[in-house]
Amino acid sequence: MDEYNMKILAATSYKARSARELAFMFDIPLASCYRKLRELAAAGIMKLESTELTPDGKRYKVYRSQIDYVTLVYEKGKVSMKVDIHLKSPLEIVRNMATPLQKEL
Repeated sequence: MDEYNMKILAATSYKARSARELAFMFDIPLASCYRKLRELAAAGIMKLESTELTPDGKRYKVYRSQIDYVTLVYEKGKVSMKVDIHLKSPLEIVRNMATPLQKEL
């Protein structure tokens, strides 16, 4: 999750937006914006809400974040994060910060 993914999720929380609108808002290349939207959709946290028409008849898609809220708690060396995704069971991640991460090969 990078800075632009977070901005895209925040911008689409209350209003569905097009890739072109998001790219303009955050100065992201349009191709990169589409790639990020695909990645977020594949993760289940972004949804294609609808396909719209411009006044001249061109189609474009609008997307909406599926995250209802995120709760992050740090207590006694343990980080716990709960992500509530619209119409799905919450995702919970717990990590003991005192234990080093294992490198994947």
